[in-house]
Amino acid sequence: MDRPIAGPATRSLAVSRRGAVASSQPLATVAGIHALREGGNAVDAAIAMHAVMGVTEPHSSTIGGDAFALLWEPAEGRVVALNGSGGASMEASSAHLRGRGLHAMPERGGATISVPGAVRAFETLGARYGRRGLRENLAEAIAHAEEGFPLAEVAAAAWSDSASIVERYSGSDILYAKRVRAGEVVRAPELARTLRAIAQQGAEAFYEGEIAASLIRTITAAGGVMTRDDLRAHRSQWVEPISTSYRGVEVFAPPPNGQGIAGLQMLNILEGFDLRALGHNTADYLHVVIEAKRLAHRDLARHLGDPDQAEVPIRHLLDKAYGAELRARIRLDRTLEPAPEAPARSGTVYAAAVDAEGRCCSLISSVYMNFGSGVVDRETGVLLQNRAALFSLEPGHPNELAPGRRPYHTIVPWMLTRDGRPWMALGIVGGEMQPQGAVQILCNAIDFEMGLQAAIESDRVRHSDDSIAAESGIGAEVRAALAAKGHRLVPGFGKYAYGGAQAIAIDPASGVRSAASDPRKDGVALGL
Repeated sequence: MDRPIAGPATRSLAVSRRGAVASSQPLATVAGIHALREGGNAVDAAIAMHAVMGVTEPHSSTIGGDAFALLWEPAEGRVVALNGSGGASMEASSAHLRGRGLHAMPERGGATISVPGAVRAFETLGARYGRRGLRENLAEAIAHAEEGFPLAEVAAAAWSDSASIVERYSGSDILYAKRVRAGEVVRAPELARTLRAIAQQGAEAFYEGEIAASLIRTITAAGGVMTRDDLRAHRSQWVEPISTSYRGVEVFAPPPNGQGIAGLQMLNILEGFDLRALGHNTADYLHVVIEAKRLAHRDLARHLGDPDQAEVPIRHLLDKAYGAELRARIRLDRTLEPAPEAPARSGTVYAAAVDAEGRCCSLISSVYMNFGSGVVDRETGVLLQNRAALFSLEPGHPNELAPGRRPYHTIVPWMLTRDGRPWMALGIVGGEMQPQGAVQILCNAIDFEMGLQAAIESDRVRHSDDSIAAESGIGAEVRAALAAKGHRLVPGFGKYAYGGAQAIAIDPASGVRSAASDPRKDGVALGL
């Protein structure tokens, strides 16, 4: 949402010596606080928040989507990562789609549906590191869906803006096809029944049995390819996070198939510039940030895929020497030649949680574009993601649609450590805004020493389709200077183009948790 945000933060940090939570929906943040108060830990709080956001912000994320997590576990003294993304059906075929005359994946509809991974991810994460089960962690989401909840302002606007997608692919009588207003009370009884079944029976209730059968009927009727075996076989993966150092801070992200590697590459490039000397949000500063993004996303377009099925040169891409090589290509007086990128849209929610023991959970979930595929299963109330829209149909590409392959994925949870201890859990939504937005926030906090709330609120730029849009606090003089360097400025990429961030930082001396929530969304941060 383009609003002038400059200077001091518009709201205070939520501070606590025990636990803290932050999300894009107030009802979800309250659920996170309740989880902590009722004996749960940061993992339970994060799952409870996502469950509620899947009800109260359904255009962004539901149990029909995917999830990724980073966790600092004090007992292990390290960051661990969970890949909760689902793959294409084992019956999927890029050759079949090319034979139908397609040169690129469609954006919506049944063909864009990959296996939903979020439910399995929540269960897997909670079983290993949580204290409560799905019965407790889904309870508030079930209550809101059954009893009704009032829609928050930004969520209501985004829902209404995208309702036509659901109307087109699922019919005008579906809940999500309805235009809504802020404060309107909404009930989702079918989804409540599905959530209750998952709470009582575990993830198997979703991936097997009548719920799975209903999902398969809906997907195939919509022209998609999915089988009961595809759902039954899905598992989340514990993976080694990837990281880079930036001015004494270690920055972690999940490995590919996620795009977090692009943000780490950007930091490697920017580390060689004196950003403070360039000046915050000056034309020179924004220019090098944009150029770093273009170089990193060029590599995404070339290399990103499912590392279980394709060779992704992670070590090379994160090598500091390679970062220096890319940095040397940047000229302060002009832009680089355009290079192929893989632009990505948005429809995502994020939550951060830190508990009294110092456990940190950075959890993100998504249906990809707002209302995902647009396909809703009437029996279960489940809206299905369109993650398969991000596959390539180019023969031999590492991200080519293939049986069981997980697509290039946009959602990125971040975790930062200092001196081997957790410093910050951070996330920002917004498709391809996620790496470039996170980098701008981190540079605000590290290079320009802003407080966490101010670092999040500060005006941002977005590069997409080789064009630049900037929030209104970035003035005409800076825009003109960017244009003189060769950047193509456009009025904007939509109301929600600049994302929305949530974060929690831990003071290494006092242990105080400071939580921040982005005013570009409906959210709030609270301390326990």
